[in-house]
Amino acid sequence: MTNLQAIKQRVNYPLSDIQAEEKLISRGVDAEGTFSKEVAKSREFRLAYADTLRFVLTMVNLSQGGSITAQNPAGIRGTANAIYKEYGEPLIGESGEQQNVISDATDMW
Repeated sequence: MTNLQAIKQRVNYPLSDIQAEEKLISRGVDAEGTFSKEVAKSREFRLAYADTLRFVLTMVNLSQGGSITAQNPAGIRGTANAIYKEYGEPLIGESGEQQNVISDATDMW
């Protein structure tokens, strides 16, 4: 299985290859590379997954009258935010926008 196939499988939402590939590439993951346990646990893949979840939260389904089609937006946001928090990235707010996060960075000095 490729990394592209894996991220689409994990998200379980109808995304085009181009949409998912863009999220992988922006985080430095080879979309056509072989998916493995190491890739699944990598910072880059996990952040690409969170980015893809954020993208799904902002998508609208015009055939559904413009409403979000995600079954559980709070759960999706929570999953993405847990990954973002783990790596010190900005969290997603209620409407899907990035929020700034204040965190203890004393270990980075």
